[in-house]
Amino acid sequence: MLDLIILFLGALGIGFVSAIVGIGGGTLMIPFMVLVLNYDVKEAIATSLVSIIVTSSSASSIYLRRRDVDLKTAFLLEPPTAAGAIVGAFLTISLPTRIVEIVFSLLLLYVSLSMLIDAFKRKRIDAKNHMVSKQRKGLGVLIAFLAGLTSGMLGIGGGVLKVPLMTIVLGLPIRTAIATSSFMVGLTASAGSLVYLLKGYVNPYAVAALALGIIPGATLGAHMLKKISPRILKIIFSVILMYASIRLLI
Repeated sequence: MLDLIILFLGALGIGFVSAIVGIGGGTLMIPFMVLVLNYDVKEAIATSLVSIIVTSSSASSIYLRRRDVDLKTAFLLEPPTAAGAIVGAFLTISLPTRIVEIVFSLLLLYVSLSMLIDAFKRKRIDAKNHMVSKQRKGLGVLIAFLAGLTSGMLGIGGGVLKVPLMTIVLGLPIRTAIATSSFMVGLTASAGSLVYLLKGYVNPYAVAALALGIIPGATLGAHMLKKISPRILKIIFSVILMYASIRLLI
């Protein structure tokens, strides 16, 4: 019972951060479950992926009402992303646990360094016109599949790849990319979660605790998106992820 209470409290903060940064929260949730509460990494990945559906639905409903989501881009990228998530889930189930831990820790290291670098870059002006060529759309579909593969394999929403994909490759404004990513991660997580559910890796009590914490946290985060400095949040987030990466590798 105490573990579930701690999980609920952790989910409040994780939901808040994930909604602002535009990711499903798995990059913080899984290290928290493994390092603080001693969950098996595969169970943590599966449980995280199911709870991400809740994170996305609570935050994306706000973004949809504000018309921040680019639905055309979302429906272009989601089919290959969902396919990748299914493949990724089967990969994790098949691989040894230690290999999964190492791969996940390397992902955390990559995300933490990327966020730290991005936090100190000069602010770019959002492009008003994001018309892109067919070649760029093709590249976007390929990257979307890889984002889904990463999501299903490592229990994250894939926003760590989707947001850069939409801003750099497809030219979307950063706030539109974050909102669209939040809308998509729930759909992606649903595809990967189905595999883990059928294989019995999901802890329903942990999912309930996470969901109860994530909903208010993510809702508050979505409302605070325009009021909190993304730079400060990225610096704090990157340091936490770097620490978690090192702990998982040891």
